[in-house]
Amino acid sequence: MIKAIFLDMDDTLIVNSVFYARAEVLLYGYLRHCGILEKEAQKVFTEIDKELYKIHGVSKKRMPASFEAVLRHFVPDADDEMVSCVRGFAEEIFTAKAAMKPGTIEAIALLKQHGYDLYIVTAGDRDVQEGRIASSVPFSKDLSGVFIADQKTRETYAEILRQLGLNPAETVMIGDSLKSDVIPSAAAGMFAVWIEAQNYAAHHETATGFPAQGAAKFSSLLEAARHIVKHGTPAAPIVLPPPAPKNKKNIQPPKP
Repeated sequence: MIKAIFLDMDDTLIVNSVFYARAEVLLYGYLRHCGILEKEAQKVFTEIDKELYKIHGVSKKRMPASFEAVLRHFVPDADDEMVSCVRGFAEEIFTAKAAMKPGTIEAIALLKQHGYDLYIVTAGDRDVQEGRIASSVPFSKDLSGVFIADQKTRETYAEILRQLGLNPAETVMIGDSLKSDVIPSAAAGMFAVWIEAQNYAAHHETATGFPAQGAAKFSSLLEAARHIVKHGTPAAPIVLPPPAPKNKKNIQPPKP
């Protein structure tokens, strides 16, 4: 029986990736005035940001540092005004108010109506995430708790379950990242739901493979909530059937 549902925040509850995309557009537009082609700037940014991710992780220090490093790569003699400008593009990522993803309010209301305890389990800079919850999550009063981690691993989920006194089989984790939401929570024994999304995390998403058991994929949080309310656990994973073999003699009957 499902008792509690863990919810990722960025690009699961709120629209977050748009801020990263907008900041990159501003950076490339600025560099274009310096004679730098967007394709070149994008390649250098991706390389630099991946390296700084190893140092800063999800800290709010990383993006401004990445933007500054890209500028200095192409414009070694950049002055303080130029540096301040491009760092400002990145800093706005963490101060902008995020919008709710479509269907989020309805999904939360539905889950609360059916008595599930709801927790936000998110990774990121603590100050930024707490600010986002305060400014962008109107149902924060309906949450049973919030957990903010530097990164989400199997051990992260196991520790949260221990603190709450919950059995993994009584919980569902819902998020948009295979690497930090689905794979580690399933490894911790929880049910996992993947809300597939195109987001900035794809720059650093290295996990591959969908868990063979205890996980499912839905197109939206609302769809997942409706299924959980009706069936109690996530559906079987959505897997496309393999292409039909050309030689019909090789077709094997399905196993009973």
